[in-house]
This record gives sequence, structure tokens and C-alpha cells, in this order.
Amino acid sequence: MLETLALPDTQLELMLGVQPEESLEWQAQRKRKYMGWHDLESTDQLIALARSITRKDDWFTVQTKDLHGQSRGRYAQAANTGKGYLVEVAQTNGETTHNWRIGLGSAADDAGNKPKKGPKRSQVLSQAEALEVLVSWLHGHGLPLGYGAALKIYRGA
Repeated sequence: MLETLALPDTQLELMLGVQPEESLEWQAQRKRKYMGWHDLESTDQLIALARSITRKDDWFTVQTKDLHGQSRGRYAQAANTGKGYLVEVAQTNGETTHNWRIGLGSAADDAGNKPKKGPKRSQVLSQAEALEVLVSWLHGHGLPLGYGAALKIYRGA
């Protein structure tokens, strides 16, 4: 038989007071204008940010706040390629960063992830697909069904 555990009020108050594990920040470039770093406050703000990169070469990055001064965290970046959206997500742990270039289906797994190279056809997402991936990433849910990713590992400081 399954037993339940009654928690004292003090433990319950601690559970209700739990803060998010990480704070996130964003930077962007729109219409060739750099926007600087700002706190990411909500899913709605991330969606608005992604919808604002409407011109070719517009981009944004969302990352663990102060990741540039820490050795652990995660980030996502998206860019408008003029034909769609390139989306990458990454996890940094110490001197190793795992960076995944996201695309559709298993073809995206095999498409490669070469820095400074444009995305393959399977790695160009529509705005709706980019939003689906970014919101899932924000909530820590991994890739939605139907997407694939090509991994690039960076080592060193």
C-alpha cells in the first residue's frame, strides 16, 4: 500500500519559496543595431524577442545570466538567415560546451554543425518551428518530437 508523508508547515513553506534554478539574460542585433544584455523575464518575452528578428542577419542569444563569468550554464541562439531561422542550443560545463544545431527530422542529425558555415536545408526552421524549439528549451523539456540536432563539442577556455 502506498503511504503518504505529511510535511511540517516549515518544510512546506520552504518548498513554496523555492526560486528558479537560474536567471537568464538576452542580447540581440536587429537592423544591424546591437541591443546589449537584458534580463529575460518570461516565456512571452522570449517569444516576442524571437518574433522581432525579422530581417536577414538579425539574431539573438539567451543564456544563463553571467555565463560569460561562470563555467556552467546553457544558452540558445537564433538567427534569421533570410530563408528561415537557424537555432542552436548549448550546455556549458567547465571547459566543455556541447552545442546542438537544430533542424527537422533525422536529416538534421546528419547535416553537421560547422562553425561559421550556414545551415543545411534541414536546419532551416520556420518562425513557428523556431519558437517551438526555443520555448521547449526555455522550460528544460528538450527537443520537441520531429526535430533533430547535430552536435559540435568545444573544449578549452
